[in-house]
Amino acid sequence: MNYLTVTQTLVCAFAIALPLAAADDAQLLAEFQKTKPDVREVHVIAEQPLLVATTGKPGTRQTAADWPRGELLGVFAHRGDQIVPISIQANEEFPTAVCIERQTLDSITFALADDYGIRSNNLKIFFDPKTYFPKRIVRFAPIRVRRIRVVAGVVTLSGTDGKQDFTARERNGVWRVTVAPAVPPATAPPAASVAPVTPMPVSTLGQFEQARPEKAKQSAAAGAAEIMEEIGPNQRVGTKLWVGKAFGDGEGAVGVGDIGYFNQATQGWTFLHIQEMADWSASALLVEPDAIWVGLLHKGEGAGDSGGLLRYDRTSHGVTKTPLPDVIDKIVRVGKRVYCGTSGGFAIVDQGRARRFEFVPQLDGSYVITPVI
Repeated sequence: MNYLTVTQTLVCAFAIALPLAAADDAQLLAEFQKTKPDVREVHVIAEQPLLVATTGKPGTRQTAADWPRGELLGVFAHRGDQIVPISIQANEEFPTAVCIERQTLDSITFALADDYGIRSNNLKIFFDPKTYFPKRIVRFAPIRVRRIRVVAGVVTLSGTDGKQDFTARERNGVWRVTVAPAVPPATAPPAASVAPVTPMPVSTLGQFEQARPEKAKQSAAAGAAEIMEEIGPNQRVGTKLWVGKAFGDGEGAVGVGDIGYFNQATQGWTFLHIQEMADWSASALLVEPDAIWVGLLHKGEGAGDSGGLLRYDRTSHGVTKTPLPDVIDKIVRVGKRVYCGTSGGFAIVDQGRARRFEFVPQLDGSYVITPVI
């Protein structure tokens, strides 16, 4: 089963390997050997409140523990001087990085990532807090929110994990989530709001070298670079079609990020030349009278990396960035807030501060909206 369809930069707590007392180490090794008799090495991720460890050779990751294919991930509780196993999971798919994302009194959630450090899926273990008996173990992919609307005064989000479609509605600060089987996505990309008669001009190699000197040096060392810019996210405002440039940054393809517009009245193109965007492709766009909001995306050879949310002030021409680890797919204003649909749920930006939210499964199979701490 492929869990790499939804990408999100891995951000975790409890990602440092910890020392363990010799007596506990022996108990831990013995517990793992009940499942895998040839276990010889154990590496602890966290000791409190639950003891979490993996088997196998230690990796070189700085922000998460390695969980090699064929090795075990164990979750244990402390009962006096004894270690009580809650769950021992074997990795039967692909090498991954694992770290603890969230713990509660009756569950623990892990974030898993691929070799690029990009979120692949999650593992959540529910257990009885008294007996430590596992109640339910579920793997789930982050929910990608690509549509945000206000329906009859209610903020409504639509997203998918590729298998199920999710709809979340907010009333008086409370989110209600409904789930349905996934509808196959449309194969054709959405058309631009206005078809520009004149093709969008792309950067010259000289402009690329000036705007992105470090990338130009890397490209020169690797071989010839080819400018591959195209119209990305777009929005019609009056007679203008505002666009964000989209481009890849791998296998010889390069580009210069920017925001501009095609003027239907003059049949001409104008670009803002935002230096802070030069290294970034645009993933989402919202044009307002006083500001332009852009989702920043690095499209390399692996999965895309988020550069967060950029705000361009149309009066002062100043730029501010709000860090977001998830790729932004949609930007919508609702009242005083800006909502961003992302590859890992959604974010709400209010007065320059962003709060992130995820869709999290519950013991009964339902989903709730949970803030990311």
